[in-house]
Amino acid sequence: MAAERAQIAGLVRSIYPGEDIAKIDHASMDVGVLSNVMQIDVHRESGVTALIAKFPRPEFPMMRPMFAVEAAFYTKTDQSRVPFRLATVLSASADAIVLAKLDNVKSYTCYDGCPAERVPAITRKLAQMHAVHWDLAFPELAEVPGIGANLSVDDKQTKFKSLFEPFLADLGLDKATQAAVEDMCKWLSIGKRLTRLHDTVESWHKSLIHGDFHVANMLFQGDSIFVLDWATCGASNPLRDLAFFFTVSVTADVRAAEEARSLRAYADILAAAVPDVSVAEVESMYFHCVLNQFVILVGYNALTMSLAGLGATPAKQAQLRDGFLETNRRSCMAAVHAFTKVKDELEEQQ
Repeated sequence: MAAERAQIAGLVRSIYPGEDIAKIDHASMDVGVLSNVMQIDVHRESGVTALIAKFPRPEFPMMRPMFAVEAAFYTKTDQSRVPFRLATVLSASADAIVLAKLDNVKSYTCYDGCPAERVPAITRKLAQMHAVHWDLAFPELAEVPGIGANLSVDDKQTKFKSLFEPFLADLGLDKATQAAVEDMCKWLSIGKRLTRLHDTVESWHKSLIHGDFHVANMLFQGDSIFVLDWATCGASNPLRDLAFFFTVSVTADVRAAEEARSLRAYADILAAAVPDVSVAEVESMYFHCVLNQFVILVGYNALTMSLAGLGATPAKQAQLRDGFLETNRRSCMAAVHAFTKVKDELEEQQ
C-alpha cells in the first residue's frame, strides 16, 4: 500500500507540478479485470479535483504494451478526427492512464445492454470514424488491434472443432438454438472453411478501429458519447467494431430490433464516403465479422472464463462469469443469423 500511495502521489505531482497539494485521497473502483482502476481526489488550492486513473496489474505483464497503445492514441494521433467525445487526458504512459473525471454521465453495463434508443447514434458515429480513417496506417498503435484478433488462422482451423462443444455446454440454450449452433459449428469445421472466413475478414480494407467497442466503454452526457479504453486500437477491418458492438453490447431482442437498420445506416455512410465500397459489400463483411467474432469467443473461452476468478469477491466472480456466459449466448444467436447471410459465399469459395 505504501508503494501504491507513493506511485499515486508521484503521478499527481507530475500532473500538477509546483502546486501546493494539501492531500491526495484514492479509492479502488469496482471496474475492470486486468487493470486497477481508481478514483483519485486531489485537494488543491482551487478545490478538490477528481481524476480517474488505471494501472496495469503487475501479475499481467501483457497489459503494459496495451497501456502503451492507449498512451500512443492519446498522444500521437489526431483526436480531432474522432467523432466521439474523448475524456481529457492528464497523463498517459505504459505505467498509467489518468483522465479527468466526467460529471453527470450515464453508463450501462454490457450485461444489461445498450438501450435501443442509443444504438443509432453510436453506430452512425462509428461509421463516420471509420470513413475518415479509411485505409490509413497507424504504426504507433496496436500491431494486431482488437480483443481476440491475435487468434491465429491455424488455431481457428485446427482447434475450433474440439472447442465448440465445451463452449456450448454451460449456456443453457433452448433446443432449437442449440441444434442450429451445433449444425453451424460442424459445417464450419469442414475443410478449410474457417481459414476462408479468417482470410476474408483479414484481407479487407483497414481503418482505425477501437478494438473493444462495447457500451461499457462509453459514457453518455446528454447527446454526447464519450468512448474510453483505447488500449486495443489500430488499423484493422472496421466491421470488427460494429460486429463486436452488436455481439457484446446489446441483448438479443435489441439486436433483432436494431441490427438491420443500424447496419444499413452505417453502410450508407461508409459507401457515400468511400467510392469503391458498396452497401452490399459492407453488409456482407459485417456478417463475416460477426461469425468470425463467434469463432474467436470459442477459441478463447477457457481463458475468458478463467478471468472470472480474478474478481475481488465471490459475488464479483459470479458476476463476471454470468457476464461472460451472457456474451457467449448473444454471440451464438448473432452468429446463427450471420451464418444464414454468408454460408453460400463461404461455400462458393471452395
